[in-house]
Amino acid sequence: MVRSGTMNLQNGTWVNIKKGKIKMENKLKRYVVMSKFNHSDSYMLEKQFVNRSSADKYAELMEEAKEYDNIEYFLFEQSHSYTDTGYDEDVDEYEDSIPF
Repeated sequence: MVRSGTMNLQNGTWVNIKKGKIKMENKLKRYVVMSKFNHSDSYMLEKQFVNRSSADKYAELMEEAKEYDNIEYFLFEQSHSYTDTGYDEDVDEYEDSIPF
């Protein structure tokens, strides 16, 4: 298998290597693992990831380690940027959903 680049998992920088040229791109860390104690109503940021499989594996390892009692891990995914210029306020994505 030939790869066209390499990924730095610490800061999400993708180094693209093609035809002797090196181009660095920052990948958006869309997947956020957060934790919450059972007695609490607030979430704590654990770590951010570029892909879901890495986030799932991190949460799995944290649950196996059992560093704290009564703690749960949650995956949040950034699905939309509100600063995106393509955002259309007139379109209701949730018109068929159950209202709160």
